[in-house]
Amino acid sequence: MLLPRRVEEVVVAVPIPLYNKAVEALVKEGLFHVDEPPRDVKGGQFSRKYRSLYARINEKHSRLESYYKSLEMEPSTVEGLELRAGGWEEAFEEVQEKYRDVEKTFERGIQRLSVIEARIKEYEALRSVLELVKHVEADVREATRLSFIGYAIGYVAGEGVAPIIAREAEKHGIVAAVEETGDETAVVAVAGHPNNIRRFLASIRRLKWTPISIPEDLPGSPKEAYEAIVKEIERMQKEADAIVEELKPLKKELDEYYTFIHALLEVGRLLANTLFTKTMALFRGFVDRSDSKKLRSILEEALSGAYIVLSLGVKRAAERVPTKIDLPGFLKPFHSIVRMYGEPDPDEVVPTIFVAITFPLIFALMFPDMGHGLLVLLFTLWYFRGKKSDWKYILSILGAASMVTGFLAGEFFGTMVAKKVGLLKFWEQLGFEAPPLAQATFAVEEHLGGEVVRSLLFNTITIALWIAAFMLSLGTLLGVVDAFLKGDKIKAIFGKLPVFIFFFSATLPFLVIPDAAKAGHVIHEAIFNKGAGGVLQAIVFYGSIIGILWKLFLEPIGAALEGESFFHGFGEAFMEVYEMLLMALGNIPSFLRIMGLGLAHAGLMLGFTELYYAIANATSIPSPIAVASGWLVYAFGNLLVAGLEAIIAFAHSMRLHFYEYFSKFYSGQGRTFSPVRLPGVRIVITG
Repeated sequence: MLLPRRVEEVVVAVPIPLYNKAVEALVKEGLFHVDEPPRDVKGGQFSRKYRSLYARINEKHSRLESYYKSLEMEPSTVEGLELRAGGWEEAFEEVQEKYRDVEKTFERGIQRLSVIEARIKEYEALRSVLELVKHVEADVREATRLSFIGYAIGYVAGEGVAPIIAREAEKHGIVAAVEETGDETAVVAVAGHPNNIRRFLASIRRLKWTPISIPEDLPGSPKEAYEAIVKEIERMQKEADAIVEELKPLKKELDEYYTFIHALLEVGRLLANTLFTKTMALFRGFVDRSDSKKLRSILEEALSGAYIVLSLGVKRAAERVPTKIDLPGFLKPFHSIVRMYGEPDPDEVVPTIFVAITFPLIFALMFPDMGHGLLVLLFTLWYFRGKKSDWKYILSILGAASMVTGFLAGEFFGTMVAKKVGLLKFWEQLGFEAPPLAQATFAVEEHLGGEVVRSLLFNTITIALWIAAFMLSLGTLLGVVDAFLKGDKIKAIFGKLPVFIFFFSATLPFLVIPDAAKAGHVIHEAIFNKGAGGVLQAIVFYGSIIGILWKLFLEPIGAALEGESFFHGFGEAFMEVYEMLLMALGNIPSFLRIMGLGLAHAGLMLGFTELYYAIANATSIPSPIAVASGWLVYAFGNLLVAGLEAIIAFAHSMRLHFYEYFSKFYSGQGRTFSPVRLPGVRIVITG
């Protein structure tokens, strides 16, 4: 779970007459990761026929996936299918023939859909242009056809351009009208002698003049053309929807077709990476160490002993070795976040288990509201209804985590609704002056006094800095572990260990003292009293100094032991120490965004609460209309805050993990262990 599985590199040789049976056996079990075979085999060569077949299957696979994409559907496979054929090429041809009519129907439909969608995009672009002049009723096209007078209409970039247009128009002897749209553009209409119009347009080129031209098939009036375009877009959209509805009943057959092609694509990976001699076929690849005996028993059963398996050893840190990860089911979805950074190397710690803990925690601390967390959860379940998705699982966890922190912060669609449902009363009955995770705005709203405001503010700062200390210390420690796993002991001892010592020493007060102010005071004493004042002060001062000096003077020795120049190593070490100090000054405060976003979230809800009271109490006598209007604005504010804050909290959680955390230890340069396997289909080659 923390480390990738060890994989065994093997070369499998089988007699050519038994080649198809060997392929069937390997793809059936789904445990063999095929790789390019050794190229130094005398007389060995790839099969052009099979490589061509693999390319054709791959092209067909991509085309079918494009059908799903056009229909805004996810490709899906069907269980329990079987295909019997005399050879692999014959199997491919039989599948194509069986679903030829289905493919033709989809091809025609998708082509029609593509044409319509391209046309809609053209009309949408034209509509956005005419949006600026849709109130103009004059026939622009007729005006531009006059020989004795020129007419042009378009728009320019920038605000306050009217004086410039007026000056240039007067200079060139033409009439100009300007209407600023308020979005940093202005519509300009000019009339005059055609030659003067051309000179005028050349003079305002710096304003990024964009002419508005109306196609011949539309009315010449911008107003009429705009209305016609809107109607045409609606008509084409209905036509596109009708095509999609026409194709949806055939999805079951498309799924079957896709399943066969996907299965043949997996087979093709083996076919294209097989090396053939005059008598033997050779596969090279990897299996999990625990599946080594199973591989041999599968080949034994299928080939009756007519095979050779040459083991090239159990590998982890060697070049080109794929990474096989074994995670419990409840952790696997979070590996999608890790893979966004990159697949682990086979010789480094898999950070998924840590991400599964810290990512929801940080997100929820930035977004603490029971009601908003519930909205995220319900939206996720609705959006991914009927679908299995890692993101469905992840976002559901994030929504649930926000509900927990919202409960601890005393927020349910803000504090106003929380009061009405008794959440704040619950914490009062437990003896809390304010909920455990309440923001400083809570004390302001409840008029609890400056001391409570300060206490709540430092509480959130303490939590943020504890997370910073934990993740930075753990990240640099994992950097040491990874260096040892890669077999680079010199780098681990002389390069990575001093970084861990420095970060651990510098952040230790935040880890052990549950008060950011007191922890900061310890660090202040450690720096200015040179480690005097207590054990913690000594660790902070001397540990940080040891880490810096270790890195600065011992790393060059490590470089010299590896045959590099000591002075070159010293120069690199100096720059790395400088970078290490910058990271400490930048990374630790960066985690305060946890406090900042949580505070901003509470502040926004406080703002909408005050807006509600301002609207509801706008009249001296409470009015049902005023109260209803207040609630409407408050509901809109909740939806706005929930949507925007959820996205912002997710983005900042990603940043803290990718830049502040992963950068300390994780490379993400690995290749995924991807064994060939058949997706719910059985292929039997009878030839």
